[in-house]
Amino acid sequence: MRNVSVLIIEDNDDKSEQISAEVRSFFGAEVVIDRSDTFSAATQKIFATRYDLIVVDLMLPRRPKDDPTDVSEEMIDYLVNSEANRLTTVVAISQFEDVVSQRRGEFAKAGIFLISYSKADEWKSCLRVCMQRVTFKTVYDFVVICALELERSAFSAVGDTDFSYGELEVAHGLDVRELKIGSLRGVCVLQPRMGLVDASIVTARALEAFNPKLVCMAGICGGFSSEVKLGALLVSDTCWEHQAGKWDGPDFEIRSWQEPLDNAKRLVLSQMIESDQKLTAFTSKPHEVQMPTEGAYIRPTVSGSAVIASTKYAKLIAKQHGKVAGVDMEVYGVYRAAALHKQPVVCFAAKTVVDHADERKDAKLQQAGAILSARFVVKAIRHLLDQQ
Repeated sequence: MRNVSVLIIEDNDDKSEQISAEVRSFFGAEVVIDRSDTFSAATQKIFATRYDLIVVDLMLPRRPKDDPTDVSEEMIDYLVNSEANRLTTVVAISQFEDVVSQRRGEFAKAGIFLISYSKADEWKSCLRVCMQRVTFKTVYDFVVICALELERSAFSAVGDTDFSYGELEVAHGLDVRELKIGSLRGVCVLQPRMGLVDASIVTARALEAFNPKLVCMAGICGGFSSEVKLGALLVSDTCWEHQAGKWDGPDFEIRSWQEPLDNAKRLVLSQMIESDQKLTAFTSKPHEVQMPTEGAYIRPTVSGSAVIASTKYAKLIAKQHGKVAGVDMEVYGVYRAAALHKQPVVCFAAKTVVDHADERKDAKLQQAGAILSARFVVKAIRHLLDQQ
């Protein structure tokens, strides 16, 4: 788990120090405390930085040298409307009993604890409860979803000195393995089964449990021979479910429900690919599994619940979009779960084409393809979160 980040919004130095002491006593060396002593400074941080815990005062100067004033209503609005912190645990501690009495209902509706500072045992106990909530909600920087153990185990071959592949664990009922990319902390979650349903459910659960900044999918996929060669790595630009629609006699009318790659993130990935189109940074050493050298592309892909090993059916799917390049069983589910998450999250998928979804489907490229995807994903996570 990464360091716990706490924001204390308080203009009284003595009170701020007492709250800081309680926070440090509870979290120890794993806590990073930030402080604002004016309302204007606090609002900037509330919108710019995501915190695990925010402790606020109700009477604050709006700007330096101003007299303190009741900012309760505005503080609630900022906290509720902050994309970065609307899911953050917040506790308000005020030494003004009349303000506490007047505002308790408003804060309760917003899901914010409001307590009086005058009773030391009471505010400290409540603060400890809030800090326990933070520890129960494990927070990571990123989550990687894999449908196969072959795809997850490929991360053990990343070979980056700044990357570490952790032990197997069970967290929040999920099969996880912790990953570290420099100072970034994350988990690789393995689906119980392949397919859209498990991908959607597992991704949604992981987002709720770990509250990451980024979620992505790594692994292998099929490709359409008219668009990509075997060994090409595909980042899903737009993704949809090729089975969603209506059969009317022998005809199928597709429902054009699709989830796109965010344009700003697409630009970051596009420049990353452009700087190394053939992915030479991932070239294998002589003793390693040899990586494919067909390069990386950002192209439309489709997902469906069935394994495709039929030239006829592959051509039928290809007709849905003139430039669709890849087909898999999970990506649309991951994209959809991320789109429906309560808090904005960076999302992408990068899979290596290991077959052409036809009768010649085999496993020859699967291990190499999974490793190439893992290496690319680790680099992409670093680039995307650096932008954050």
